[in-house]
Amino acid sequence: MGSASPRSARGGRPRFLLLIVSCTDAAQWGRERLKSENILRQRILDAALDIIEEQGIAALTQPKVAKAAGVRQSHLTYYFPRKADLYVALLEASHARATRKEKPSAGVLASRDWADDIAALVLDRRRMQFFLGIMLAASEEPDLTRIVADHMQMLPKKLATIFGRDEADPAVLAFVDQLRGLGLRALVQGEGLSEEAPDLAELAQRNGLEAPRER
Repeated sequence: MGSASPRSARGGRPRFLLLIVSCTDAAQWGRERLKSENILRQRILDAALDIIEEQGIAALTQPKVAKAAGVRQSHLTYYFPRKADLYVALLEASHARATRKEKPSAGVLASRDWADDIAALVLDRRRMQFFLGIMLAASEEPDLTRIVADHMQMLPKKLATIFGRDEADPAVLAFVDQLRGLGLRALVQGEGLSEEAPDLAELAQRNGLEAPRER
């Protein structure tokens, strides 16, 4: 008497085929769930950034963020278990929001592009308020100290890439200090430097940094 082949009751399909189909369905479900979670996480971050920009970082509370994002407070603690987790995500999201713009044509990088990019990072009053608020919070949250220190290195790294220099180059660091000073000046003035915006390309040249040209 021969042994029966492994068959399923559903349509007589071999069990190994059903296993493959089940694994494929599970993978698809996993991808869709991940996409849905990423969308929800971004919605929370966008709502938090809107609150910070409109009301300041002191207004950032779980109930307010949850209401603005249209989610339960439990969602916030699920995606951001600690305050440090939320703050580091907000730093990254704030950077992305400030630099989001149309990309230049392929093979072309105009000096105005990098200057506008840097100005959005360091001369925006609300962004400066947010970053200083994070720095103050870091003094009370040990987990944030390293995060803030790492974030502060982003500007030297960005400029080093733009000008083809090392991030520890004295000219780059001097330019960074000047930019941060301009950022604080924008904050103190109240409405930024919109009427007296410095020529960042010229300022870079004064530090011996040649502005990128079209190529």
